[in-house]
Amino acid sequence: MQDITKMPLVSSEITGLWNSYMGDSISICVLKYFANRVQDTETHAILQYTLDLCKKHINEITNLFYQLHLPIPAGFSDGDVDMNAPRLFTDEFYLLYLSNMARTEMLSYNQILSNCVQSDIRNYFAKLIIESSNLYNAVVDIRSSKGIFTMFPQVEVIRNIDYIKEYIKGKDFLVDWFGEKRSLLACEITHISLVILANIVGMTLTTGFGRVSTTKEIGEYMVKGRELALKKIDIFTTILISENIPIPSTSYSYVSDSITAPFSEKLMMFHIASLGTSFISNDGMALAESLRSDLHTTYIQIATEAMIYSKAGADILIDNGWFEQPPEGIKHEN
Repeated sequence: MQDITKMPLVSSEITGLWNSYMGDSISICVLKYFANRVQDTETHAILQYTLDLCKKHINEITNLFYQLHLPIPAGFSDGDVDMNAPRLFTDEFYLLYLSNMARTEMLSYNQILSNCVQSDIRNYFAKLIIESSNLYNAVVDIRSSKGIFTMFPQVEVIRNIDYIKEYIKGKDFLVDWFGEKRSLLACEITHISLVILANIVGMTLTTGFGRVSTTKEIGEYMVKGRELALKKIDIFTTILISENIPIPSTSYSYVSDSITAPFSEKLMMFHIASLGTSFISNDGMALAESLRSDLHTTYIQIATEAMIYSKAGADILIDNGWFEQPPEGIKHEN
């Protein structure tokens, strides 16, 4: 095994470990509260399993940081969660939340792994990829058994092989000469569905957080986030409906009537900021893999709005002294 203390970590490894620590730190607070308020025994078991994984990750990364003489992030603690707060979300949302969490982690860990050099770090994130995929599979199985799994649209596809012949010319693959849109590709339908599902999570969290926030500025920020999420859901469900494609379920009944905050305002703001970062990344991936020009315009528009919203959130975090600075390189004078 490679001695991790003999070779300095590269920037991508430090960033990956730091981001993973912060993600697990906030997840521990959220999942502890969820597990304390869940009613269904099967959902409680998967929440507890995920919570135990996050705690294990924190211990592993902390040990790595100690070995490398790197500072341990402050992250979040018991002071950021009120275990006695009433139930804010439903059991069904807990499972949707875990599904989105596992999907986001799979993408994130794969990206981190592809930029790591040291074998110990690569092996660590390879293990996390397996754990997050196992978690996703377990959550899908539970949601399917309960009849609440959100199916991706089933579509009939053309059975013969063909090639795109006119991509650049007047009548092209994006929009034809008369402006009539071609049918959506299967990959475009997939990305649209993922955007809808992710924003259902965002809409639910901002609705709940906005209801329990005690600060006017933060409450208004959450309301704005809810409006953006609803706008994106509406835009993309309209696209699917116009193509006669079944749309994912968009339940608006995941939030209770509680007005007591289960989390600190710092945690709620950071959580929405982190979620926004993953949404912007997803929008960029969808843009890159979509070929219809109207989708390009839509993704660019919503990503721009998301970045403006994210910047406003960062300003609130900074103004309140809540924005923990990620690892920064030392600036050497010329």
